[in-house]
Amino acid sequence: MLSQSNIDKLHMDGIYRCDPVLRWLPSYKRDNPHWCKNWTFRIKKYKDTYYMHDTYWSVDENPVELTDENIDKFEFLFDLGDVRYVTWDIFVDYPDEDKWIVGLDSGGYSMAKYVVRRDAKKIKEKVVERLEYEINSLKSKLEWKERTLQRVLDDDVDLEYV
Repeated sequence: MLSQSNIDKLHMDGIYRCDPVLRWLPSYKRDNPHWCKNWTFRIKKYKDTYYMHDTYWSVDENPVELTDENIDKFEFLFDLGDVRYVTWDIFVDYPDEDKWIVGLDSGGYSMAKYVVRRDAKKIKEKVVERLEYEINSLKSKLEWKERTLQRVLDDDVDLEYV
């Protein structure tokens, strides 16, 4: 059972994280607790009971009933309305406390979502560092292409590999 004081703390549009708890899994999944599990959760209420549903599933067949005894296992990360999705290349520009890498669907962490707080501000030093890296990477690619072009002009390369 979940007390009213704990119900009052819930973020109904929130994403929560939890370390794997084997006893919450069917026995056949205990050898690989990350199989078809993100260990990130959304709250759903059925009648007067609150459940944590793993975000891997649109409908989690094994939700965890929230109780006063287990609620502290769940770490609140953010409300979905307070964040936006970004790409990795700009994700690195934000402060650590304003960003998360999370599995929010069946793509899991192999297709993770990069999430930043909606009002987060980029850090100038990180933007400069990223841009310098991108410029150096482009310069390196250009130099490689120029060397390859010269090898083609000098008949020094098999054209099938260019």
